[in-house]
Amino acid sequence: MQKIKSKYFFLIIPILIFSGISFYIINLIITTLKFDPSKNETLSSRTYSYVILSSKNKVISKLSRKFEIDNSEHKVPILFKYSFISSEDKRFYKHNGINLISISRAFLNNIKSGYVKEGGSTITQQVSRLLFLNNDLSFQRKIKELFISLILEFRYDKNQILKFYLNNIYLGSGAYGVNEASQVYFGKLIQELTLSEIALITGLAPAPSIYSPYQNIELAIENRNKVLESMYLDGYISLENKNKAIKEKINLNYQTPDNFLNDKLLINFILEETDKRIENKNDYKFLRIKSSINKDWQETAQKISRYIEPKEIEFALISIESNTGLIRTMVTSRNPSINEYNRVTSSVRPLGSTFKIIPYTAALIEGTKLRDKFDDLPTCWQNYCPKNFSEKYRGSISLIESFKSSSNIVPISITKKIGLKNIINLANSFGLGYSQKLEEFPSLGIGSHGDSLLNITNAYSTINNNGKMHSPSILEKIESFNNQSIWENKFISKKILDLKVNKKIKKLLEKSVQEGTSKAAFITGEKIYGKTGTSDANKDLWFIGSIDNLTTGIWIGYDDNKESQLSSGNAAYLWKKFITEIYKISIKK
Repeated sequence: MQKIKSKYFFLIIPILIFSGISFYIINLIITTLKFDPSKNETLSSRTYSYVILSSKNKVISKLSRKFEIDNSEHKVPILFKYSFISSEDKRFYKHNGINLISISRAFLNNIKSGYVKEGGSTITQQVSRLLFLNNDLSFQRKIKELFISLILEFRYDKNQILKFYLNNIYLGSGAYGVNEASQVYFGKLIQELTLSEIALITGLAPAPSIYSPYQNIELAIENRNKVLESMYLDGYISLENKNKAIKEKINLNYQTPDNFLNDKLLINFILEETDKRIENKNDYKFLRIKSSINKDWQETAQKISRYIEPKEIEFALISIESNTGLIRTMVTSRNPSINEYNRVTSSVRPLGSTFKIIPYTAALIEGTKLRDKFDDLPTCWQNYCPKNFSEKYRGSISLIESFKSSSNIVPISITKKIGLKNIINLANSFGLGYSQKLEEFPSLGIGSHGDSLLNITNAYSTINNNGKMHSPSILEKIESFNNQSIWENKFISKKILDLKVNKKIKKLLEKSVQEGTSKAAFITGEKIYGKTGTSDANKDLWFIGSIDNLTTGIWIGYDDNKESQLSSGNAAYLWKKFITEIYKISIKK
């Protein structure tokens, strides 16, 4: 009886092992078959190629769309196709996802070395890693890779697999896919690349960091020549074309006179706004997007942002053309190439004294005169007892003097008199209170409310435009490949304020810069309308100012909301530095 039990026991072990392996393989097959490229984040991208131009028609970004996997009409350019096949997988169109010769050679070398030293991977196997696995050097991962490769070959045709590969392969310098590599290294669309440039990009595939032309141009060129030689020997290019490509000088993107803007957040914002305009109603394959960005101003503002100390503190700047609403400059961070957060549009921070234009405007609308007197004395409203900055009080003071000295008592008195609901309604008409709902608290009158730099700057831009408000826009027009107009900015404005009231507000703002708390922005001989703002413990430092037809807002602060040792005067000074540089104004000492 015991022998029979032992016999069954030994039979159960292989059955369990076989069942486990079978379950593992079936699960792997189901997962791979269920894979939907359209829902895969690494494959998601815009369906159109684009060229983004500045307001003066300088190219600031250019990118080809990724290859559409299920669209047989969207073909891989033939030279790109052959360069990668020749360099990475010569038998790509002949094998079923696995190259047994390469695998055998790699297997023997790995046995000799005692670890996984060589892969022998086909393009299909590399796609398996890109989409489902990682680059761990283990036998277990290699087995998975082989199974997935066979399933991919069963489900997709060769050209689809090649598209998967070219869309996702990492080619260094943050470029995933040949379309991004084309942009990063040469500032071109895929169709604009020369044979030499295609070969250099292909040569990056084995080790992007080693062969990067930005790190070692000689090694990159040496590898490019190997790719060209392979293409020639495989019959894909002629000897003449090979030699011509070898002689061609490599002009990398950073060496061109018209460098792109290294600001992913700005480019993404332009593209997001573009998507809203075209509404994905038409299947556009190429867009020429004319942005409103002044490239020279943008670069100037970015340089100025680096002057601030300490280096950990952040900075944002936006310039709006007041009579059109066009955004001429948008600096989202001191380091936009590596930062992922748009502090101009997404950051909602207490506005401080920049919000005071709202209660003062409300008072002027109600008929208050600039010379009318108010009490600037310590005052409590129930349990709320605000203080002036440095706890200085001026007694009986005119409306214009209270604004110039940035009294906290006077705007709260105005708010209480006019009513919080009326103040909120007026703020809403200026475009404030939508990012974060305005609450009926007495401190609202002195800027406890949070909003974005974009919204508060546009409110000041409205005042600079004689009370007429435009919706801020970073786009001038969008065209198709054949220059057919798709969308054009109509510059529609809305009247917010009476001209007489608006003139009085501008007088308040002008006095603030000439004689008041905003005098760090003063430029001799120039009319400037502006206001500083500071939140508790100097956590947020603001200056919003207008000169001529341009309104520029600056915010300085820490992302983690910690206290700052700077003041709003620093924001006003940086505003002045930016304006004097873009307008070529010499500052008289």
